[in-house]
Amino acid sequence: MSLRLAVATEDFASSLKKAIGLAATCEVTGVRLNTRSEVPAAEATESSLRQILLYVRERQLQVAGLSCPTRHALHDPEYLEPRIEIIRRSMSLTQKLGTSELLIRCGRIPDPDVESEAVSAATVSIDEQANPFTFASPSAATSPAAEFSLLCELLNDLTQHGNHVGCVLNLQLAGYDLRLIKRLLSEVRTGPLNIVLDPATAVMTGASVTTTYRDLYQHVGYTRARDAVRDVDGAGVEVGVGDGVVDWVELMPTLEEADYNGWICVERAGGDTRADDVRRGVSYLKTLIPNTGD
Repeated sequence: MSLRLAVATEDFASSLKKAIGLAATCEVTGVRLNTRSEVPAAEATESSLRQILLYVRERQLQVAGLSCPTRHALHDPEYLEPRIEIIRRSMSLTQKLGTSELLIRCGRIPDPDVESEAVSAATVSIDEQANPFTFASPSAATSPAAEFSLLCELLNDLTQHGNHVGCVLNLQLAGYDLRLIKRLLSEVRTGPLNIVLDPATAVMTGASVTTTYRDLYQHVGYTRARDAVRDVDGAGVEVGVGDGVVDWVELMPTLEEADYNGWICVERAGGDTRADDVRRGVSYLKTLIPNTGD
């Protein structure tokens, strides 16, 4: 089986119908949709979903998963209930749009072996507690262990829901700490849970892209084809695919040799020429994949 390339409609900065048409000109086999800005999970009707799916199929495309981007980490207590609700609604859209994958942001995985990151409330002086201008917050005493426990609880609930609606969650991570990722996956037992491989994130956090995939290949269900460079200060900057330091010549054969069957979605999160960068990225990756789309 040849590797499958897709693009995200949001990179074309157009109406959904026009973006799907533009995606088809990239000569990919899939298109990923956004359930926050393009197919609002709370407003989508059966009729509108059928129309979207029909238009995708008329362009000889498949829906290459859905994305439900949120501003906060999954376990962040701020706006937690509405965040989980929109994710659950988005999960219910996947089968109706002919796919099973939903990408969600996990954020940083808390370390359950660290008891506390901040000074607990018990160590704050009485004067500080009485001071209305203190910088202490109600969440300051929350330990990473408690945050990790909450994250596991949420993921167990969501993956169980996924079993009922035919959806598999794919976690977008803020970094690739192998120990924490494997610990998290071992604690989620109610349903399947996959990891998103994002080479740009790996580069920007100092991880080896190919090594990361080899370590996690059994759990990688989706790949965001993004590129990046590291600057002298150790930070990273996202760039178009092929313009960064990701060794695609090594990574693409590695994916193929491992019989990777998930989508590879060529993306560009920023810049003034997102659509053109995506097109160039697709063309570049197609040169590295024999018989793409056959």
